[in-house]
Amino acid sequence: MEKKKKKPAKAITSKRDLQRLIAYLQASSKYGDRNSMIWEISVGTGFRMGDLVGLTVGQVRDFLRRGEFCIFESKKKNTKKIRQSNKKPRRVEIPIKLERRLKKYIEDKSDWEYMFPSNKKTYSHITVDRISKVLKNAGEQIGIFGVTAHSGRKTYATILYIESEYDLLHVNEMLGHSTFEQTRVYLDIKKYKNRNYLNCLNDYFKFFIQIPKK
Repeated sequence: MEKKKKKPAKAITSKRDLQRLIAYLQASSKYGDRNSMIWEISVGTGFRMGDLVGLTVGQVRDFLRRGEFCIFESKKKNTKKIRQSNKKPRRVEIPIKLERRLKKYIEDKSDWEYMFPSNKKTYSHITVDRISKVLKNAGEQIGIFGVTAHSGRKTYATILYIESEYDLLHVNEMLGHSTFEQTRVYLDIKKYKNRNYLNCLNDYFKFFIQIPKK
């Protein structure tokens, strides 16, 4: 029996939808601030949830002092396809609004605490599966389907691609991908280019469509 292919994580590029999702996460449970915070970090930095769930408050305080997240991504650390010389931490500057949010989130916490504690186990952190379920449920409650733990990174990448006017090199460097093809497949570039061409065609049609005089 063939395994069902996983549907790709949904990227959320609408500012309104992003704000709605964050607001719902914050208000939906007593762990809302935790759930919203990890989602905001993923969207703001492009790190995978697997590299965020185990962060401690002390590590994040260090990132804030540096002005950047500096994480040795587990996917690169564990793969044999990358040369040893290319295995290095991914560094991402912290957006100013995310910086303020992080400072507020950790102000009353101790360095030894997990940033995203488990609501079931003492001295443990939330799992990727759990945050994925939380995000999926939150998205469905407000009519956004296909949101998973990986949607944060996918959203980060897609917004960068659109805002950079489809600069693949820029996105490739920001994501830390080893090849352009990897970035091209990841973004589903054809879909966004087709959308851009359709918008251009719509602009041309404006010159041909005449509104009848009353």
